[in-house]
Amino acid sequence: MIINCTKKLQDELKINPILSEVEDPLFSWHANIIKINRRNAVVLVNDASRYSVILYGLKTKEFKNISALIVDAIYRTFVDDGINPEVVLNYLQDAGEIVFSKTQNRTLVSRMNKGCEAAEVYSDFIAENSIIQTCLAKKAYRFIYVDCESEIKHPNEILYEELEKKYKNPIIMCKAIKIKVKLDLEKFHIWRSAIVPLNYTFGEFHQVMQKLFDWKDYHLHDFLVYRGDEPIINIVGSEEDFEYQMDTPMVMESKVKLSDYLPEYKSLKYRYDYGDNWEHIIKVEDAIFDYDKNYSYCLDGSGDKPPEDVGGEHGYEEFIEIMSNPIHEEYEHMKQWADSQDYGGFDIDMVNRKLKYLW
Repeated sequence: MIINCTKKLQDELKINPILSEVEDPLFSWHANIIKINRRNAVVLVNDASRYSVILYGLKTKEFKNISALIVDAIYRTFVDDGINPEVVLNYLQDAGEIVFSKTQNRTLVSRMNKGCEAAEVYSDFIAENSIIQTCLAKKAYRFIYVDCESEIKHPNEILYEELEKKYKNPIIMCKAIKIKVKLDLEKFHIWRSAIVPLNYTFGEFHQVMQKLFDWKDYHLHDFLVYRGDEPIINIVGSEEDFEYQMDTPMVMESKVKLSDYLPEYKSLKYRYDYGDNWEHIIKVEDAIFDYDKNYSYCLDGSGDKPPEDVGGEHGYEEFIEIMSNPIHEEYEHMKQWADSQDYGGFDIDMVNRKLKYLW
């Protein structure tokens, strides 16, 4: 595997490589070192696809072990992207040992610079305590559009095609769970059924929940994982939540994956908007070992979710009463408010489009 380094990265690694000949661009990457949040980040961009792998917060000890770290980062980023682990291992074996080189040409350097720009644009998605930034990489490749003659593609789509040409195995294959989610309401039956990859962090799962119910992510949220009726872990999305920690252990959602708790535990609660207090009861119905997508998919559902800031179930009940009566004195005012909230019915096709292009 050839890692084509900028002069800046060569200096950091204290190497003086020669220009290596690239036989297969799939096994060649251009790499640069940049500063994100005043910390060292190395961005690697694949020559064949423009797919990015991103390392963050590197210090002297990581730079001394950079070859092993790059291999680990490629493996973890590919697998977290839903690429079949067997394909990833074959790729790394065929790529061979890492050889450092000077950069090849201006075109590839320009593509690498675009990858660096994407990493900076989406720096809010950095997991601060992780060197290998798999979530940031997903956002970065959505930032880049490649003109492939008859259509526009993202780097990940090109990578999948290149891997498919070389390996016979299914390219996308990951473990997943089938879940059913029900809003905990007395008078309304609102639910969704979906498949979710197990390699998602709970932070990514939060985004899935937002799309399943068309919430707007205006408010705080958290998860509770249950053993029977007892909560065993409280998974939160904000450092502020730690100020209100009770007896249940608490952890940030960016630090744990679904696979850390599921499908071993089959009951969860997702709480969104502590004011209106929307509680979503989540049940794990099945485990899937050969899921052929690397994104979530809504299978079914019923019921329109309440508008944001409607005032909990009581407010939603009043909202429905007014909206179902065009001659109500508050109907026009409520309709205008509902339109401002982008309130609409459950559209499974729209939900699945949002889930597919979540990153």
